[in-house]
Amino acid sequence: MGHKNKPRILDDDIELMVRIAKHGFVDMDYIQLFAYKGRKKDTIERRILQLTLHDFLIIERTFIPANHTASFRTGYKIVTLGKRGLQYMGDMGYEAKDNTKAFLNYSPYYMYHQVQVATVCDILQQEYEQGVSNWYVDEILNEKEAYLEEASNRPDAVLIFKHKDRTKTSAVLVYLEMERSYPKQERLERKIRAYNRLVNEELYANALSLTVIDHRVLFVSKVRNDQQLLTRKIQEYKGKIDFNLLVAGYEDVTKDPLNDIYEMPLHVEETYKLMGQLP
Repeated sequence: MGHKNKPRILDDDIELMVRIAKHGFVDMDYIQLFAYKGRKKDTIERRILQLTLHDFLIIERTFIPANHTASFRTGYKIVTLGKRGLQYMGDMGYEAKDNTKAFLNYSPYYMYHQVQVATVCDILQQEYEQGVSNWYVDEILNEKEAYLEEASNRPDAVLIFKHKDRTKTSAVLVYLEMERSYPKQERLERKIRAYNRLVNEELYANALSLTVIDHRVLFVSKVRNDQQLLTRKIQEYKGKIDFNLLVAGYEDVTKDPLNDIYEMPLHVEETYKLMGQLP
């Protein structure tokens, strides 16, 4: 994989660019998880550098996130599509947002947030497809795709779960809320009330033309202390909650998503599986 010659685009490159087109931003950890399966880390990094040199990708070095293992020498790198990558995706019929100019102006925290959303979504999809479960992720709606004008909330993503028994056509919707920092009580309560409304009025079920048998809202916190604070604030909410509300840590979801790692703040006596039977 020489750097100077214009690369011949391989299937692995296309898969990566399709994933970036979907999510907007990824990082090197994401790339090693989901792209170039079976390749060594050094080989992947050389390929990413080659694609960057020829403007298929853009790499931005940012702050090193908490609990991340990148060294100060290599830095933490966020990746998006370059001009040639955007053109290649367009020629293949994929819609991809052009982040080439905004890439330099976006907050690194926003881009890192989007990387976390992408990682959680794709790990859940991969593990439910390959693991022992009756469910699989049929479709992931990113933030833009999940936006409904009539809904007050804007989830970071919506995952559409369906039964692996294809004769069962009903769906479970999981709304992903990736918490960037400690939650404020007023904002959290406003969000809960908005989810009550969209569940009771079946806004997403109608918009997606789906028979939805359950709505689950998953709050994911990067830091353990934020997760505990979020749980306490949900418990302090005095109103009614008309949906299944779960809380989990980012590290737990990315390492062990199929197991009973999910907390229900109103049922703290045990933990649950994301697609398990809930009280």
